[in-house]
Amino acid sequence: MDHIDDAEQRLQGIRRVDLRGVELGGRGWEEARAAVAASMQALGAVLVVQDALETDLRRDLFGRAVPEFFALPLDAKRSLVSGPINGYIGPMPEAPAYESVRAWETTNAGTVRNVGDLLWPHGGNPAFCDTVSAFAANMLALERKVEAMILESLGVGQGVVASHLDSLNYSVRLSRYGVSEAGDGMLMKPHRDCTVLSVVVQHDVEGLEVQAQDGSWLAVAPEPDTVAVIAGELLAVVTNGRVPACVHRVSTPRGRERLSAQFVSKPKDGNTVRPLDELVDADHPPLYKPCNFDEYVRFRFAGDGQKLSDPLEAFCGVARVP
Repeated sequence: MDHIDDAEQRLQGIRRVDLRGVELGGRGWEEARAAVAASMQALGAVLVVQDALETDLRRDLFGRAVPEFFALPLDAKRSLVSGPINGYIGPMPEAPAYESVRAWETTNAGTVRNVGDLLWPHGGNPAFCDTVSAFAANMLALERKVEAMILESLGVGQGVVASHLDSLNYSVRLSRYGVSEAGDGMLMKPHRDCTVLSVVVQHDVEGLEVQAQDGSWLAVAPEPDTVAVIAGELLAVVTNGRVPACVHRVSTPRGRERLSAQFVSKPKDGNTVRPLDELVDADHPPLYKPCNFDEYVRFRFAGDGQKLSDPLEAFCGVARVP
């Protein structure tokens, strides 16, 4: 089975890998794992061809659920505000046409139902909740498969991989990039995610761009069967720097609204991440100290980290010996 698109492979490290029908230890696993790992280690990102988001679910998500949420009154959306990166995030001066919502523990149907009851207090919105829950369940299997490939390729044993995956919590972020008054616009500046791994699903309209090793930008097309998997800063910690956090941005075309959905992993509440023991040795000394996610989020978004180009390094980086 040919898992790598040759044209994509030539794009300075980003690869398009077909994971349909590929299961742990089965046919094509090692080949696909090697391709995923190569792209992630070079760029912190990989494009994955998958069948987890079938046509009906994509239609329900982007044709009904996402528009229904963003059509709610502002007061209803603001009822979900719960921190610098959780709940509802409204337009900002640097991104006046952007808004998004993140709900944690979306693999728990009861939690999603509670969100629906809060947003639609008169009877809830079962269809919205069912769609978000189905999306989360399908993306969970894909995210865990990709992360297992990344860690296995670095020599981490399956038991440690399983323990790491069980230490994570998962969320869904729904985003709307409205039509900018200025026309073409940079609606999300270059940045790194503060989480572990993100699976990004674009709907119809392009906009996501990933930074290549030479500093140029690679556009990620919104293909219906392809998602972008992006490494966050905490994956860099877990892998002791072997996988870099991906620098990416969003720039929308003139006069078009853009919708996207992300499935994101982070440590469970109170958990601290550190470089895995199997990835630390005499040749690979620890690059990071233990990192508490909640404390790091406060530092990065509400503290001194706001002013820094590399807040992760300042927060938990180990001083390098000259």
